[in-house]
Amino acid sequence: MAQAAVMAALAAALSIISVVVPFAGGLSLLTTVPMGLLGYRYRLRVLVAATFAASVVAFLIAGVSGLMVVVNCAYVGGLAGIMKRRGRGTPTVIAVGLVAGVIFGLFIIAALTVLVRLRTLTFSAMTANFDGVVSVVSHFEPFRPAAQDARHLFGLALQYWPLLLMVYAMFSIMIVTLVGWWALSRVLGRLSGIPDVHKLETPDEIGPVAPVPVRLVDARFRYPNATHDALRPLSLTVDAGEDVAITGANGSGKTTLMLLLSGRDPTSGSIERPGAVGLGQLGGTAVILQHPESQVLGTRVADDVVWGLPPGTETDVAELLSEVGLTGMEERDTGGLSGGELQRLAVAAALARRPSLLIADEVTSMVDQRGREALLAVLSGLTERHQMALVQITHYNNEAEAADRIVQLSESQDNTHLVESTAAPAPTVSVAPRAAEPVLQLDHVGHEYASGTPWAKPALSDVAFTVHEGEGLLIHGGNGSGKSTLAWIMAGLTTPTTGSCLVRGRPATECVGEVAIAFQAARLQLMRGRVDTEVASAAGFSHRDRTRVVAALAKVGLDASLARRRIDQLSGGQMRRVVIAGLLARSPQALILDEPLAGLDAASQRGLLRLLTDLRRNSGLTVVVISHDFVGLEELCPRTLHLRDGVLTEDPS
Repeated sequence: MAQAAVMAALAAALSIISVVVPFAGGLSLLTTVPMGLLGYRYRLRVLVAATFAASVVAFLIAGVSGLMVVVNCAYVGGLAGIMKRRGRGTPTVIAVGLVAGVIFGLFIIAALTVLVRLRTLTFSAMTANFDGVVSVVSHFEPFRPAAQDARHLFGLALQYWPLLLMVYAMFSIMIVTLVGWWALSRVLGRLSGIPDVHKLETPDEIGPVAPVPVRLVDARFRYPNATHDALRPLSLTVDAGEDVAITGANGSGKTTLMLLLSGRDPTSGSIERPGAVGLGQLGGTAVILQHPESQVLGTRVADDVVWGLPPGTETDVAELLSEVGLTGMEERDTGGLSGGELQRLAVAAALARRPSLLIADEVTSMVDQRGREALLAVLSGLTERHQMALVQITHYNNEAEAADRIVQLSESQDNTHLVESTAAPAPTVSVAPRAAEPVLQLDHVGHEYASGTPWAKPALSDVAFTVHEGEGLLIHGGNGSGKSTLAWIMAGLTTPTTGSCLVRGRPATECVGEVAIAFQAARLQLMRGRVDTEVASAAGFSHRDRTRVVAALAKVGLDASLARRRIDQLSGGQMRRVVIAGLLARSPQALILDEPLAGLDAASQRGLLRLLTDLRRNSGLTVVVISHDFVGLEELCPRTLHLRDGVLTEDPS
């Protein structure tokens, strides 16, 4: 439903633009892509739902023309996607095109047979257009006889108009079908090489829902075309009412274990349950993901809590929201919630299913300390209040210690891969050498979203500081404090409403790219399929220049053998280093890192911080870190600023 809604909105927008904007008809071809993706990845009913929704929106805004664009593109894209998914080729496409052409022709003939006035108008327009062409051609003596013959044949064809329209319909549909297949099959062919290995899918099950107790016996999993196991043979039992913490280094198989508990079959070994997994069903298995934005679907808080529940299910929304600390927020817009609030909303939506097994996959890694404490308070005691089994996947020692039992997936059984928590450091003044030149200068910067409208929302107010060359600066603040807005302003991606941001004396917006920024979710910043093409694309040179690719990877501590590896085969720490490698290869004036430690185990955090510290000290790299994790940042960022509600403050709390 979510995919259909998103793709329908995209298709409707493209079709409306292609109709309303002059000379933009070519954009209608792009509408085939989202429809093709739906046909390729999902069942026919998803494509039909998206087509209906997009057609209604396009008709209401752009009329019949917009509706026809959506329908035509749904046919072309959907056909290409379905044929590609089923492994069919051009002969099948031709056969389907002929059938579609006949159906389309019969529809036009039936419509013009009933609508006599429309038929008269249509034929008059066709005759006028044809006569115009004949008149132009008749001015050239060699073509005059042929033009007169063509006029006679056209008049004769109009007398047998049903046959003419049938031939026209079959020919036009066949051409559109073959062109669409030729173009889209190549796009979808490239997508087929992208593994969707972490996708949660509802398994085909029969029988009553009863996911616990669950027992894994030497369960092992290896992803398709991989050379090693993602999860080594594991024997594990999770009983009803038990709170189990799953820990381990990045790449040890924690997320893979979550998939097995959610219903995916192991490569070898066995998983025993008394009944069906019931993923997302009442009394079954519920999963809370690391990024709440990926599973918060309702535009209103109360709507999101009950999203997808069977009709007639009685749910005390107010009680659930009160339990997770969102009292009185039923009518709030989910788009205005902070990261911590979104994560608590995801917990409430999971509890609305009254699950027997609740899996929380690193749910605290993307929220600040206050939000983390609130989430821990929500999760603690769930097994007693709701009679469920809770499986927490975590990197943090205090979260693991609160569980009844800890399962360590790493080979080492000590706690070297667990992340310690600590209080925010006190604010400090600049420690840059006096001779260092200023790289970033912010003077009374303020920013307001939707400025000048009734929906105006202030994000920053009177922010002023200077970052010198070779300096390391930590900007700390809670979710919603304005940190990301400040980072975008420093990178020149956002123009401040008031004040100025200068990069070596020039407005930041005039030198985009000179201040590199690494986003919080590293995977979302990696746009290419392979490591070497990603680094070269980010740095602006050819991926065939292996010397520069290897040098860029070596700079961030990655081996040259990773150059040809697919992005999806990297660990979280490796993905973050690839991002930084591409950015550093551009020789930026400064590097901004937005939550660089999120989702990394302790060893990966130490390695990344050691690398960045060496770069700052030895190459004079200017580093600005935005983070709510502080352990190990003292050497990288000797200077600290605190941001609260868009204002710099002396209070680190």
